[in-house]
Amino acid sequence: MSVVTLQLGQCGTQIGQALFDCLAAETVSDQGSARSPLDVFFRPVDERPSRTTRNRRHARAVLVDMEPKVVNMAIASAAHSATNWCYPPNSSFLQQSGSGNNWARGYNSYGPKFASTVCELVRREAEQADYLGGFLLLQSMAGGTGAGLGTYIAEAIRDTFPSSFLMNHCIWPYQSGEVIVQNYNSLLTLAHLAEISDGIILMENSALHTACQRLLNIQRPSFNDLNGVAARSIASSLLPACYRPAAGGTSQQGKQITLFGDVVEKVCCHPAYRLLSLRALPQMPPASVDFTTFTWPAILRRLRQMQITGSVVEEGLQWNVKVNSPDEIRSQRINKSLAAMLTLRGQGARQADVSMFSHPGLYTPWAVQPLTVASAADRFAKCEMSASLLSNDQTCMGLIRPMQDKAYKMYNAGAYLHQYKQFGIEKQDFDSCFARIEDTYASYQAL
Repeated sequence: MSVVTLQLGQCGTQIGQALFDCLAAETVSDQGSARSPLDVFFRPVDERPSRTTRNRRHARAVLVDMEPKVVNMAIASAAHSATNWCYPPNSSFLQQSGSGNNWARGYNSYGPKFASTVCELVRREAEQADYLGGFLLLQSMAGGTGAGLGTYIAEAIRDTFPSSFLMNHCIWPYQSGEVIVQNYNSLLTLAHLAEISDGIILMENSALHTACQRLLNIQRPSFNDLNGVAARSIASSLLPACYRPAAGGTSQQGKQITLFGDVVEKVCCHPAYRLLSLRALPQMPPASVDFTTFTWPAILRRLRQMQITGSVVEEGLQWNVKVNSPDEIRSQRINKSLAAMLTLRGQGARQADVSMFSHPGLYTPWAVQPLTVASAADRFAKCEMSASLLSNDQTCMGLIRPMQDKAYKMYNAGAYLHQYKQFGIEKQDFDSCFARIEDTYASYQAL
């Protein structure tokens, strides 16, 4: 089982590099594990390794950007990685033009022109896998390359590999604004991806920023800091783990989770609900790990409260919001879920009692199998115990509505529409996009 990763645009490239650094570090720290992530995310450099390449691995990745600087830096940095991984030669597609943060230019101009070349790179990488588990696309939603071209490539991958699973990890921009047209770009990206993706993990820049400042004690976090937090969250959910019962108390190891088939089946089980949120604990500076006492009840209690309130950061949790009784559920704003996958890692992960996550008040009444639990005995990020929750829930509503309001105001004023019309995006395209976003919002509101 192998996963091919596409790093799209500057944001996707940087997060991808951080993700592979994190995955490779876990591989090094857990050498000899029966559930090593090596074969899932990496492959050998060659069939007959030399003395210098014996422990070297190639990331199963394709890098795409309309400007070469960031990709070249990522390739050079990986080549000197202390965790013995690098990108395959000829695995990147680069141009010298840029997209100017214009979604329409990336989608309608660069997409049809370059998609076939990118798909050929993807096909070559996919053929290196004995069993292809799917594709993971890393991209931002605010710009032109990662959002616009990235969306077109996602559609091309779906057409080229119709039976393969397609997962997107998208960075949602700061509400205060990174790009003046980010409201248009984000909604256009979301509307298109929701039609073709099996699951879309949304991660907000402001939440990553808060985690760095308040939990990691980084007062002025850089994009590298934000990417590191995002990468650790992704890795905590995607590293190999095995099924276990929710009640715990067993030492038996179940069937290993298959990426991405089991994730799609358990968490993205309804075609109208594809938007996922990701929560991971503990969130602390690496220097504090050795001086911290870990217990499963404390970690799981905080993670459950994050699920109840819809928070993706454990700082400032609203502990007064509870789901103990039907009256409390009706009188409070509960973050309802369709399904969730809880993954525990470390000491006692198979025995820990997670039945608190099975409370029916957390899920919509018609959910068939709301909770899936997995575990792995290996530590993650050197923590004695850690947990992650991949949830299909109403968290996305808090991101979509403010973006919609701003986009509608700009659209009604005719702001910047000429930049999109120049590359073939007309008003009816915006109307269709807004209608699909409204349908998605209404679906989650009805949970």
